[in-house]
Amino acid sequence: MMNTQILAVAVATTLFAPAALAHEGEDYKPRIDDHAPIGVMADHYHKAGEWMASARWMTMGMNDPANIMMGPQDMDMSMAMVGVMYAPTDWVTLAAGMGFSDRSMDMIMGGMPMERSASGVTDLKLNAIFPLSTTDSSRLLFKAGVILPTGATSETDAMGNLVPLAMQPGNNSWALTPSATYSLFGNDWSTGLQASATIWLDDASTGEKPGNIWQATAWISKTLTENWSLSTRLSYEDMGAAKGANPMSGSARERLRAYVGTNLYVVGTHRIGIEFGLPLWEDRGTNNLETGTSLMLGWQKAF
Repeated sequence: MMNTQILAVAVATTLFAPAALAHEGEDYKPRIDDHAPIGVMADHYHKAGEWMASARWMTMGMNDPANIMMGPQDMDMSMAMVGVMYAPTDWVTLAAGMGFSDRSMDMIMGGMPMERSASGVTDLKLNAIFPLSTTDSSRLLFKAGVILPTGATSETDAMGNLVPLAMQPGNNSWALTPSATYSLFGNDWSTGLQASATIWLDDASTGEKPGNIWQATAWISKTLTENWSLSTRLSYEDMGAAKGANPMSGSARERLRAYVGTNLYVVGTHRIGIEFGLPLWEDRGTNNLETGTSLMLGWQKAF
């Protein structure tokens, strides 16, 4: 199965990354909830000379078609992501990430069922994370990020037609991805809030352009032991309509989702994160499928 292959790629990458990235020093073990739930990115920073390798795998389904006689009927998507972080100084942490995505969609076109699928390498994401304020119990971070259009955008369907940009692994556009994250830590609990955006700067070569995304998420974590914490999270997204002549490019969408998750330390300081998401409310506009449940698994290791 494609999902199994994607997961295998992520696991294999993480097994080889530590040897190349290892930083000699004390094997410091931060509190288990020092990082946000695994579905939150750019939530922490590192001290000068520290590295961190990570891998994530997520899957999500979409269904409940707006029109059962025409257009998308259901879609399954999965993605494996690998990343690395390095802090050249205490005041900035650099990060890079890329993945491999797989999407398949069942459709009805002209009264005939058909399937479209696309898979390939995703765009490269580069970030710089700045700790604006840090105390023993709180921190405020700002992330300046950019998406480079390096992902695959030439996937075609069985008829040889280029699939819509919304299904392509890459976006064929540059984007800015700023975010601000505030975290507060108690004795056996923590909470956090993050605001972020994805702002697309140019049109793809096909004339299409993804819609801008504005997101806010908040979470609470409870530490059960030094190696185990549980979390709950809410996420709100406002996604603009995609630009393009293709009616399957995607209209505007708003959604509110809830997540439950856990962080675990295994084999020393290897951190495993799991997060399950489900929809609470959604305004999906026209031509959009309804977002279903999601699952994310992740691994993180600092050196």
